[in-house]
Amino acid sequence: MGSINRFDLDGIKRRFNISNFIETGTWKGDAIAIALNTSFRNIISIEIVPDLAEKAKARFDQHKEVKIIEGDSETVLSKELPSVSGNCLFWLDAHFPGADEGIKGYDEEENDWLRLPLENELNAIRTCRTVNADVIIIDDLRIYEEGVYEKGNAPTDTLPKSIRNLDFLYLNFNETHHIIKSYKDEGYILVFPKLLISEEELKDFQFYNS
Repeated sequence: MGSINRFDLDGIKRRFNISNFIETGTWKGDAIAIALNTSFRNIISIEIVPDLAEKAKARFDQHKEVKIIEGDSETVLSKELPSVSGNCLFWLDAHFPGADEGIKGYDEEENDWLRLPLENELNAIRTCRTVNADVIIIDDLRIYEEGVYEKGNAPTDTLPKSIRNLDFLYLNFNETHHIIKSYKDEGYILVFPKLLISEEELKDFQFYNS
């Protein structure tokens, strides 16, 4: 499990004029708390596990800018994104629901679209967000490919080798966004809009917390 606290959210928010923080996989709500400290105008968190969603709603019920929605991420994103105005920072959980909570193991969810929702999430974002000015941060890169991760590679049975790739990410965003891989923790993918930052400018942009 990665942490959005790895990244300079305030700096990213300012550099890309971001108003909205949207995450998939609420878990305990820690990312929401970090987003609140960064003063996003709107915070939307999507959680498919009912108990986790209810606990998060109780934790943040005093914050009107926070909206926690129970449901599968693809369906909720497709419904909510058309009405979201302003640039977004997406924080996407690359793997199946319940993993971080220990509810299910890697191979216990039979539905691929629930077990590995990332591809459908990115398809929904690509379909609903046509301005190409959003930032996307994805955790658990190690699920999709091996590398020199600080916390080691994923178990060998995480995914069949035949589908263990990020082709869908490049298909959706390679033309409009810079795609950067990080091997910190379990690995991250950072997707920055070419519309707002050049490749040269990106080399000097400090997106990690110091």
